[in-house]
Amino acid sequence: MINVRELQEVVSLMNESGIQKLHIEHEGTKVVIDKAGIPLEDTAVTEVKTEEVKAAAAEQTPQDSMSVNAAGNNEKQILSPMVGTFYAKPEADADPFVQVGQTIERKDVVCVIEAMKLFNEVDAGMEGEVLEILVKDGDVVEFGQPLFTVKSY
Repeated sequence: MINVRELQEVVSLMNESGIQKLHIEHEGTKVVIDKAGIPLEDTAVTEVKTEEVKAAAAEQTPQDSMSVNAAGNNEKQILSPMVGTFYAKPEADADPFVQVGQTIERKDVVCVIEAMKLFNEVDAGMEGEVLEILVKDGDVVEFGQPLFTVKSY
């Protein structure tokens, strides 16, 4: 059985390092955590053999790492899924992934976050219109930090 405290530490390390998917097998218990571009409430623990581990994982992961209700009616925010450096463009001389006023789809890439020399694409996770870009290209962002405000459809 996996110790609950160990699982909590693993989830914290994943959030800090930007690791998107992790498989753990220990003494007959298998845990798969996958947060790659999908809100964590859908994938927090894919397969678990003990209820105690499942409960601990649910407590340690945010309800939705991609969006949260903002102050407006249909306004939501796209949040940073990890700590790293925010890049609005795929390359220095390229156009930005998204601009204010642009309509986005759920699977559209809205930015890239570099963590530990790995570039992680961030999907919109929702459909709507980009109202505001909250960070500048090259800014260091924190886990859960709002990146974009979107008028959700």
